[in-house]
Amino acid sequence: MLPALPGRTLLRCSAPGPVICRLLAGAALLWLAGCATRPVDALTAPAVHLPDKFAFSGGQPLDNAWWQAFDDPGLNQLIDYALTHNFTVAAAFARLEQAKATVKQSRAGLFPTLTGTASETAIRRSRSGGGFGGFSGFTGTGGSGSGGGFDPSLLFGGGQDDRSPWSTQESLGLSASYEVDLFGRVRNGLKADRLSLDAQKAALQSAAVTLAGNIASQWYQYQQNVARVALLKNQIETNKNVLELTTFSFNNGQAAAADVLRQRRTVASSQAQLAQAQAQVQVARHALAVLAGRSSSAFDPPAGQLVDLPALPATGVPSTRLMQRPDVRQAYYTVASSSASVAVAIADRFPQLSLSANYSGDNSNSALFSNWILRLGAQLTQPIFDAGRRAAEVERTKAVVDENVADYQQTLSEALQEVDDALINEDRQQVYLKRLREQLDISENVVANLRLRYLRGATDYLDVLDALLTQQQLQLDLLTGRYQLLDYRINLYRALAGPIENRPIGPAGDGDNDDTSDSAAARTSTDAASVSAS
Repeated sequence: MLPALPGRTLLRCSAPGPVICRLLAGAALLWLAGCATRPVDALTAPAVHLPDKFAFSGGQPLDNAWWQAFDDPGLNQLIDYALTHNFTVAAAFARLEQAKATVKQSRAGLFPTLTGTASETAIRRSRSGGGFGGFSGFTGTGGSGSGGGFDPSLLFGGGQDDRSPWSTQESLGLSASYEVDLFGRVRNGLKADRLSLDAQKAALQSAAVTLAGNIASQWYQYQQNVARVALLKNQIETNKNVLELTTFSFNNGQAAAADVLRQRRTVASSQAQLAQAQAQVQVARHALAVLAGRSSSAFDPPAGQLVDLPALPATGVPSTRLMQRPDVRQAYYTVASSSASVAVAIADRFPQLSLSANYSGDNSNSALFSNWILRLGAQLTQPIFDAGRRAAEVERTKAVVDENVADYQQTLSEALQEVDDALINEDRQQVYLKRLREQLDISENVVANLRLRYLRGATDYLDVLDALLTQQQLQLDLLTGRYQLLDYRINLYRALAGPIENRPIGPAGDGDNDDTSDSAAARTSTDAASVSAS
């Protein structure tokens, strides 16, 4: 909420400035009327209904370092390293540093400014006598000297008078100025910048959470592709064995040539899939390298595999859980900052009172500071006509508040949707995998049974081939489904995650090496949860 002035008498008017006092009093009343904006809590009240609880919830507490729930050392190593080496996080960290510097600049407006000057001046006075323009060193037809030309003593002294014609004058000056913040322009500007700083702290945390989620998703996609390559190699080996068996049967007149050709086609198809899977392994490796801030051509990921799904975390109360998300907090602080900027724009329409003091002294009377002047002043500046520029600025800042409120509500709505989507997707994916495993078990029995029947001549080879291809496709689908289940859980963790605490976030120091965990002592982690809207 924008600050309000107390209800007591705003200004006590006395001679010699009753006109100024009445002007200030009237402006203050107008300011109070124009500054009646809605409180930030009212602006950020959820416009969408937040349920009392989510559709699903577990009993496992949710740690902000949520990726550790997978108990995957390779994943932990990658994320810890990337938090201090990723370029997107580094850019967010730089924006945070900019916001800190802006707050320092705004805070300086609360204090007087003091400026000092010092000077030394060399002065030459002419000697008494004639000469051109009062300079006796020049002689000629119009001068009184004995001969023409230039007298060196004009610049260097000497001659008839040994005293130097040069003298010096030193002066020292101090000036101080201070703006009396009558209508909160400086204070609200500082408040807006502090809230922008809080928004940037939350933005850094949001970038870190997003990075951790992207790395976790890409990491298990990489592991899925590695496992897919291994599975396809096994399937190729199986298909080659079947091809040898079919060829043997053909040579003994027990199989048709078409059966051999079909099996050759199956082997070629598996080999083509293997080539694609090998390319996908490298593409996923390159993506991990970029996320970690490394060169894609020289990055070697740590060892890993697809892990089992951890226990479902406690999802908590939506109204509490979602407000801990860094992106929601960033949107909230942005609304609060823009609301404070409205007060700045309103205050800019009213008088500004500046106090000044100037001191200057010199040694013109032979003693330093023997001649000095002290000036004290006050200046009241009131905009009279600006063709509506300041009024338009007030309207613009109010429209910015409306825009940021809409962005906040959209962020909150999307946060709720992300949690709901992740929960329902994970629940249905588990059912899907259960049915897929049932199909695979049945398919393995079918393939074994049809092989025996084919060897006995009781069934056609097409039945065997169809059952074999179905089994192999189910194996690939199960592998993809396991990765998809992990990815849904990653989405859930990311949707519920608060700020990442007790971990270094931001560029690594100059002395840090490529080890993931050695840079923690060099930096302090950013805890957005501890940020308060000053």
